[in-house]
Amino acid sequence: MPTTKALLFGQRRDRAVGLVVGFAGAVTLALVAAFVAESAGATTATALTDRLLPLLVFYAPGPLAAAGAYARCGGPACLAVGVVPALVLGGFVLLGTLVGVPGVNGGNPAIGDVTVSFAAIGVTSAFVGYCAGVTAVLAADVLGFGSGDGGEGDEGTDADEE
Repeated sequence: MPTTKALLFGQRRDRAVGLVVGFAGAVTLALVAAFVAESAGATTATALTDRLLPLLVFYAPGPLAAAGAYARCGGPACLAVGVVPALVLGGFVLLGTLVGVPGVNGGNPAIGDVTVSFAAIGVTSAFVGYCAGVTAVLAADVLGFGSGDGGEGDEGTDADEE
């Protein structure tokens, strides 16, 4: 069944890579901007830290995964969106510790727990979003609107093969 294969494994790899890499870039940019603003003592640090980072870390993976499912990016890409904030945070702390950036506390053993917690929350949110996106695709197909699967590699139906 072409719809099932497209939803589970992905039909558009370029969109899937763009979804994951673009989200990683946005989270990285927000994290670096918040760190620089906090280090400089700027008043925008509070706004970035208190509003933008929680939005990206906790709330964005679900809707992004839903959009990815609707765009038929596949389950692995949609779930990878949930892991992105934890990987970015872990990479930021690791790089800051190796370089010796003051204010990056890589020696704190709790940072591993925080990273795992971010990953668990993000993957859960992404899974729920992915399920919502799959439901939207299937509902659109049943109701007769939406894109169907008429994309790459969809020449013919099962009836043509008999």
